[in-house]
Amino acid sequence: MTTNKIKPNQSSLDMVLMATGTLEAAMQLMATNELSITHIPDIGAVYVVPDKAVTDTTTLSYLKQNNIEIGTKGD
Repeated sequence: MTTNKIKPNQSSLDMVLMATGTLEAAMQLMATNELSITHIPDIGAVYVVPDKAVTDTTTLSYLKQNNIEIGTKGD
């Protein structure tokens, strides 16, 4: 398992996308962390990403190559 830390303006779903590249992993990841999919995270909160989480390597590569940080939470 790996971990992923919440950055400013990130929602739980933003973090899921940054960690796995797909929202299909949202329920898996939130269940692993014993949280609701609608949980509003604090900046710096650390989430466990299960090794068997559904991933989209194409999206992950695109995000990394273009230095994209998803943050849709706002104020």
